Amino acid sequence: MLLRPVGRTLLLVGTFLFVCSSISNAAPSRMKPGEDASRFVLRYVEALSHSQIDMWASADLGCLSRAQETTDKRSSKLTPTMARRCWDDTLHAHTVLVTQQAETGVFNATGQRIALGLLADRHRATENWKDYPPAVFVSPPIILNDHAPIPQTTVLRTSPAQSFALSNIKEGSLVSVQGQPIDIKIVYPDPLTAPLALKPEEIWWVNGSQRQFGAVREVTARFIVVTGLRKFGFSADRAVMNEALPGTPLIATTHYGLRPDNGRKFDRANPARPFMKGELVSGSPQWWNRTEVEPIAQTALGRALHLSSTEREKLLTRLLLIDPNHTDAHLLRGEDAYQIFLKQGVAKGGLAATDGVALQRVAELYWTIQAQTWRQELTAVTEGYEPAADALYRSLASYEALRQLQQATSEQRRRLGVLTRWNNDPTDALGIHEALLRDAIPGTAEYGRILAEAAWDRIQLVSWNRRYDHPWLQQAHAEAEQAVELVSQPYDKLHAHYALVAVESLSVPRNLDRFQQRMRQVKQDLDQIPGIKGLQGQLVANDLVKSLTPEAAAIVLPSPPRSLEVLDVAVHATPPKQDIIWQWNFDHDRLGHLPAGFSTLGEQGDGWQVQLDQAMPSESQRLVRAVPCPAQNCTRLLVATEVRTTYPDVTIQVRAPSFTDQGELGLVIAVTDSANYYAITLQPETGQVTTRRVVNGMVTVLGQVTVKLASRSWHTIRVQRINFLHLDKGRLAVYIDGAQVAAVDDAVLPQNGQVGFIALGPGEAQFDGLHVLDLVSNRTFSKPAAY
Repeated sequence: MLLRPVGRTLLLVGTFLFVCSSISNAAPSRMKPGEDASRFVLRYVEALSHSQIDMWASADLGCLSRAQETTDKRSSKLTPTMARRCWDDTLHAHTVLVTQQAETGVFNATGQRIALGLLADRHRATENWKDYPPAVFVSPPIILNDHAPIPQTTVLRTSPAQSFALSNIKEGSLVSVQGQPIDIKIVYPDPLTAPLALKPEEIWWVNGSQRQFGAVREVTARFIVVTGLRKFGFSADRAVMNEALPGTPLIATTHYGLRPDNGRKFDRANPARPFMKGELVSGSPQWWNRTEVEPIAQTALGRALHLSSTEREKLLTRLLLIDPNHTDAHLLRGEDAYQIFLKQGVAKGGLAATDGVALQRVAELYWTIQAQTWRQELTAVTEGYEPAADALYRSLASYEALRQLQQATSEQRRRLGVLTRWNNDPTDALGIHEALLRDAIPGTAEYGRILAEAAWDRIQLVSWNRRYDHPWLQQAHAEAEQAVELVSQPYDKLHAHYALVAVESLSVPRNLDRFQQRMRQVKQDLDQIPGIKGLQGQLVANDLVKSLTPEAAAIVLPSPPRSLEVLDVAVHATPPKQDIIWQWNFDHDRLGHLPAGFSTLGEQGDGWQVQLDQAMPSESQRLVRAVPCPAQNCTRLLVATEVRTTYPDVTIQVRAPSFTDQGELGLVIAVTDSANYYAITLQPETGQVTTRRVVNGMVTVLGQVTVKLASRSWHTIRVQRINFLHLDKGRLAVYIDGAQVAAVDDAVLPQNGQVGFIALGPGEAQFDGLHVLDLVSNRTFSKPAAY
């Protein structure tokens, strides 16, 4: 019998019956000892990769050991049933060894089926490195997924025989045997089905960047063939070690899977005499690169359009793992994922329209609404996996890649901006759309559509961050007004008109008559879209406008699945009374008395009264005055009795008639009684702004800053309790005369409390124009908060 090389494979020429006896009893006199052992291991590897169970089992040390244990007769041979059970257990052990666990912050191969994880030498020192038995690299469940071809195997190197100790042969002790390492080169011929492993240039330590897995082209695995087994009662004298099968013979001191001594050096002390172990040969893994794959990729893309969406997604994902800059793959994946995302919106919102383009635009408006209100409709974050979010991020990544490659069309750039906004990044979204406006022709319908998108980018920031005084709100109004004039299709006008509705709902103070006028324009646009269904409820009952539309009370929007820890969403379907804005100017309060709806706190609470503003000619303009106090450390509190809020946005006007004293004046929030509150005060003479926490009468200064005040008598103090990302971490943002001067973190803030005025020191203090907004959207998603 001769072995004749053909390409990367070996063909067996001559007559050879591949039966159990021929594997275990080949005549050594006809071939050299080294050649004989290498041929034996190669046949073992081929039997494993071809799923020839009986032939493989008869040459497998683990299976022979199990057969020996089943009977008192030392010469017992394998039965087909034993071989099958040994096969199943071995493949299961391979799968368990290879399956990657979710390792937060390091890498995660889940979602890509079974991947080999780390194979490159530069990754060996990490705690995530796994030592694999050599048979893993030809094991069918690992390397034959998705109709993969059987790998090509050749003998690369045969090392001299060595003596070593085996466990699990003789109970309670080790036995000495002869073994020979045989290195087998394994080539995976198809990059679209080859097993995955982390690319060698990728870092493995904790990092915020995404890990890139690549298709492995070839590895070299070292198998160990053991001889002299008959003297221990085995039916055959030699066999290949099966290191994965539990309880079977194993070389002493070896270990597989994650290392118990993570981070040990992998260099051998004596490279001339390698440590006897079945393993992946250091430095042998090679990955498919884009040049090698390009002809295969083009063929694959040609048949991609004829595949199901699921199969096409898998194919494109694999191509982009090999070549992250493959333009055609990004074009196809971006379009596929975007359409899947819109279909998810159609299904979730119960949307319908006769015309396909109209339905697409309606679905885009649905996601625009969801992205700035109850975002779990988009991400379903509490449930783990969400098809809509998966499609959004795939499309977003591909369109961004096309933009970086300067291959994106104007429509793809528009979609990229929209996806970026839906991903709650309105600033970057606006940058994309503004760049697109510069390239578009002014006065066209396309220009109008992009203007509407830019308006929604600005609205997203204002809505999500509740920055009602932000200049972007008025810019959004102007852009939406201009867009209405440029577009002609009713679904395009709908986007622009509803942007104007959003602007009116976010404006402070609101003009309800103008809001209702905008809603009537939206209804007219809807009526002109043939076959439109499902959107009307979304437009009138979403969180942004439902408190302003009477018909919203009769509409219950569908709720996506959520975990039990998330706040009961019934509050979103049946909103409570929307008392979230309170304003006082005191112009109609009785002179010489406390303002209506206010009360004093503490022993030094007397001396508050409404009086005329002597500096103004009109007698109708009044203010609240704290009269001078005889005590040097006087603290005077006046709070609104009917207002209790957890996340207040409070604005007041303050004035100190005399700038010579060192008194302070300002506002208080989170007031529970005269000994528990937060105070933010201004010292007009020095410009010093102080934030204090008072708990049971004990005062703690949380922050202090000195600002340059404008040369005017009245100054504006504004304080927001902000709760970014719906985390239970209180933060006070402090503004003086419209500019933010401080941001104070504090986790002790109570759940709710009253708001009002405070005057410190003996001097007179004057207040006007109290405005309170309850930032209900800053509340945590769950009770207690998840963070």
